[in-house]
Amino acid sequence: MKNNATCTIRSEKITIDVRICAALAANRGDEVYLAAIAPDMELTVITLDEAPGILPCFEEDDACLNLPDTSLLLCYNPAQVLKMGGKHYLTGPVILVRTNMDGEVISLTIDEVYLFQKYLASHSITLMADDQKLPCICID
Repeated sequence: MKNNATCTIRSEKITIDVRICAALAANRGDEVYLAAIAPDMELTVITLDEAPGILPCFEEDDACLNLPDTSLLLCYNPAQVLKMGGKHYLTGPVILVRTNMDGEVISLTIDEVYLFQKYLASHSITLMADDQKLPCICID
């Protein structure tokens, strides 16, 4: 009988789904893997080809935020930024990418997904408006 239970890896209160680890570990260099998260989607690994389906303007004029002390970029749609109380909040999908020295997008490693999880843990917030919850990422 096959066990379809979802396994996770936990470290310092950060959880990474084993499916993410398996996808990145199985990569032999022929596929470019990115990470994506959205208000209605948990963190997942996607291919470069899938990125425009999650963030339609991915190949166009996205705004990107460099995560501190990394070569990682958090790409988002600038139209989905909410400014409130002097802070900026991402309210739509975001895609995490890594670039090489030539500016080309290359696959993420599990360590980089972990760094992203740490960033999300410290920057995610839920805003409330009219009894509606709006999950956001604070970028200030």
